[in-house]
Amino acid sequence: MTAPPSTLLDRVIDGRYQVEGELARGGMATVYRARDLRLDRPVALKVMRPELAADDAFVRRFVAEARAAARLSHPHVVGVYDQGEDEEVVFLAMELVEGPTLRDVVTAHAPMSTRRSMALLLPVAEALAEAHRRGLVHRDIKPENVLLAGGRESGVKVADFGLARAVSAAGRQASSELLWGTAAYLAPEQVEQDAVDARTDVYAVGLLLFELLTGRKAFPGGDPLRVAYEHVHGSIPSPRELTGTVPEPVDALVRRAAATDRAARPRDAADLLAQMRECLRELDDAQLDAAPGPLAAAAGEAADADLTQVVAGAGDSTRHLPVTRPGPTEGHYARTTGNRAPRPTTPTRAAAQPRPSRRRGGVVLSLLLVALLGGAGYAAWWLLDGPGVHSPMPVVVDLPEAQARALLDAEQLDPVISYAYSEQVPSGVVVSAEQEAGQQLRHGTDVPVVVSQGPERYAVPPLTGLSVESAREALGGANLVLGEQTRQHDESEPEGRILRSTPAAGEPLPPGGEVAVVVSDGPAPVSVPQVAGRTEQEATAALVDAGLTVTVAPERVFDDEVPEGSVVSQAPTSGTVERGSTVTVVVSRGPELVSVPQVVGRQFTAAEEELVELGLVVERDDVRGGFFGTVREQSVEPGEQVPLGTVVVLAVV
Repeated sequence: MTAPPSTLLDRVIDGRYQVEGELARGGMATVYRARDLRLDRPVALKVMRPELAADDAFVRRFVAEARAAARLSHPHVVGVYDQGEDEEVVFLAMELVEGPTLRDVVTAHAPMSTRRSMALLLPVAEALAEAHRRGLVHRDIKPENVLLAGGRESGVKVADFGLARAVSAAGRQASSELLWGTAAYLAPEQVEQDAVDARTDVYAVGLLLFELLTGRKAFPGGDPLRVAYEHVHGSIPSPRELTGTVPEPVDALVRRAAATDRAARPRDAADLLAQMRECLRELDDAQLDAAPGPLAAAAGEAADADLTQVVAGAGDSTRHLPVTRPGPTEGHYARTTGNRAPRPTTPTRAAAQPRPSRRRGGVVLSLLLVALLGGAGYAAWWLLDGPGVHSPMPVVVDLPEAQARALLDAEQLDPVISYAYSEQVPSGVVVSAEQEAGQQLRHGTDVPVVVSQGPERYAVPPLTGLSVESAREALGGANLVLGEQTRQHDESEPEGRILRSTPAAGEPLPPGGEVAVVVSDGPAPVSVPQVAGRTEQEATAALVDAGLTVTVAPERVFDDEVPEGSVVSQAPTSGTVERGSTVTVVVSRGPELVSVPQVVGRQFTAAEEELVELGLVVERDDVRGGFFGTVREQSVEPGEQVPLGTVVVLAVV
């Protein structure tokens, strides 16, 4: 059934995000493409389903988890910009990543080579390693939550950190829908106990690697309950058995990462990342780039898998013959067990015949001689080539990793490499070794070696356009701190927003490094020019040139001094205001005019009263004494329009 059209299209959420179109729908939310009107940039707006948004417990948990995710600043994590509510809408504003998901890649290209599969998942492991270091578990790693910006393998980004945890707190129904919506990638502990830790994410990454290498899910099936049961009671198939080109170290890594018992998995994503890189170093180009294809097991391989072979013997009886195992190859040295040569066995005789005593003595002497020779040979093997041999620990500190490995291999010692930051030792150079140089070590001994990753540095996150508090949180997520704040007027950035940072975004700093910022004080104030008495056009031009907005009062007023069309007054009249502020001007209609009535022939008293009521001034000019009091003439013709206060002379007879 076609989904109904969204009611949010073209709506402005929270007075800031204008919804432009729908991108995707899921069991938890709908994702829209929107534009941040404040910063004029595209964003992805994730709007929670109404039943979740109506749950107060979910909203509280969602806000907390969104804030935690927003502090996770990493190049392979989808950035979280904002979170809020607008009436019935609970939303999350995120970085808009335009490109396919890992599900699209699996569908189009899997099975894939080891090199390409690892290249896609190393960034995922790096992002999870940073999250685990901060105590944040994703809980819902699946192909749909891994995005490729612009379709580039270098643009891998992990989405939806913290949201699974928020939904799990929203009640049984929402939690169950999330559970069954991602059943193919659930760890056994999630199914049985709803318990998660960093190893839960590791399990899901192991399943993703399996899927990239083989082109199929580890636990396929349409029934979520059946799939969940397989996670708990089954075990992941061997990728090498399904796709013959998967190297053995990678096959082992997949099975370790996706082990049913989480104690057998890498302890977190950082541990998994180290093991993935170790696998890549062990393999040559041919193994890394081998084209995937089905592996047909040879008949001989099936036979060699057993410890014994059963062959026919005399008299319908059977006997077991040991299968010869290949000896250790160069680079893999003997441990203290499992390396003794098989002892020769003497066939049992059903019934021994009596022999002369001289013959018996010769046999005993021969057996003793064989035993002595065998013992001497075994001792020589033990001292010269077996577990008894020792080698001195070579000097590996301050050497490049490859050279240190070569020295340890030459002494038949096994390097166990870990990595750590160092301010003094260059990247790729050995910082320390657990055993001291010159110490005698048995062949095959593990030698823990720490290799420098170079100075610990963190890239300054983008801060432009953020509030000071948001910038502080972003820097905290990058192990950096907010330093000096200076303020500067800016015509485009609102007050309180970051204009720029020093060092700039992307520059590396050590942990705790300070980042200075310049904060906008908003537009610089401007002086209000005096425009009273100017024409409307002149006044408008002067105010606009000063950076102000002009509003003309709709009603004009009469003014005896200001000509019609000129400004009578303004508000504000003077001082300084913010650029863009509004100045209201009142325009003159000129002096108020009245129509002079006909008063000739009327008595002066009545005529005077009428003219005064109209706002005119009356002067009397008596003719011949004005004995009759009748107006004979008026100085302004009847019907003429004159200003208030105009003098009208009446001639009275």
